[in-house]
Amino acid sequence: MGRSKIMVVEDHPVSRKMLEAMLRRNYDVVCASSGQEAVQLAKATRPDLVLLDIEMPGMDGFETVEALRVGGVIDLAVPVIFLTAREDSASKEQGLEAGAVDYITKPYDKHELSIKVKNHLALYEARKEIDAKNRIMEREMEMASQLQKSLLPASFPADDRLEFAVVYKPVSEAGGDFYDLIQFPNSWLAFAQVDVSGHGVASAMIGAMFKMVFHSVTRNDCTPSLVLAALNEELFSVLPDSDFLTLFYGTIHPDSLDFVFSNAGHPRPFLYRSRDGAIEELSAGGPLLGAFPGMVYDEGRTRLNAGDRILVFTDGIPEACKPGNEGEPYSLERLKRIFHEHVHLPPAENLQRIMLDLEEFAGETVFEDDVTMLLISVR
Repeated sequence: MGRSKIMVVEDHPVSRKMLEAMLRRNYDVVCASSGQEAVQLAKATRPDLVLLDIEMPGMDGFETVEALRVGGVIDLAVPVIFLTAREDSASKEQGLEAGAVDYITKPYDKHELSIKVKNHLALYEARKEIDAKNRIMEREMEMASQLQKSLLPASFPADDRLEFAVVYKPVSEAGGDFYDLIQFPNSWLAFAQVDVSGHGVASAMIGAMFKMVFHSVTRNDCTPSLVLAALNEELFSVLPDSDFLTLFYGTIHPDSLDFVFSNAGHPRPFLYRSRDGAIEELSAGGPLLGAFPGMVYDEGRTRLNAGDRILVFTDGIPEACKPGNEGEPYSLERLKRIFHEHVHLPPAENLQRIMLDLEEFAGETVFEDDVTMLLISVR
């Protein structure tokens, strides 16, 4: 890293030369004799720190720091230290409000000047390093978000008997929720909803890994129990110890409406039965994916009828809490009730009513987890 550049703004020639002599051994120093000259010099030299006299003819120090900061001549993080003979608190308060970070009182003490300049430059360099890392993180998050969006189905399959709707609201640019649909040559249609532990870049990468493994495992067989067992073995071999996934995987034959499913540690989806208005919870399955080897998964089997609906959701919905310290969760019971109350509506509107109720419940509280719902409706 090169030498830091300091701009000294002082109208008194002797004081200006004295300050330059104190600093030039360790820093590159540029000098201005007025506020107007300081603004032009700062545009050309981009200083890392400014020593600025308050009492100058024409544009005083307060006006100069405003021109430098508000005008965008120097970065807002560049430290400005006022040079002043004033010792009253009102002047110091005015200077701090104007954007100065510190004061050095005339006559200048060489030791005080050296320490304050060194410390504020160190803070500025640390700030620049943090900002650079934040920019890298923001870029990584943007890339992870683009990756995750590319993994989601671009559209739902067109089918005379089945209609799909989805709500997908990640808590950050790259969340941990993911869903997918596959149509097999034998007419079976499979859908999956995944919740990856955590958020951010790592979760997006795990989501990409899951999709590759999922499509590989289901290439020759869509049987839920076998698919989940194979997924678990593959993921256990590659995932870090602290990472895991929950998954609900279902297959439907559009002609017979046979429905076969398995649940790997995912919240139990709701199956609404149109014949009697009852709601069943789909629990058959086994433990979450990627945590333990050699797991066996059970299957659930049933036949769907016209008007039936399957609501698959992640735990970010029932676990969403009210604002304040009550900690009351939205709960599975409330989700089931709102789903049931609006089950007569078109699928997309059914989900919309649930989201409106969830947002009303949460109020101003920011969701701490991703919110994803997939609704499959039988026509």
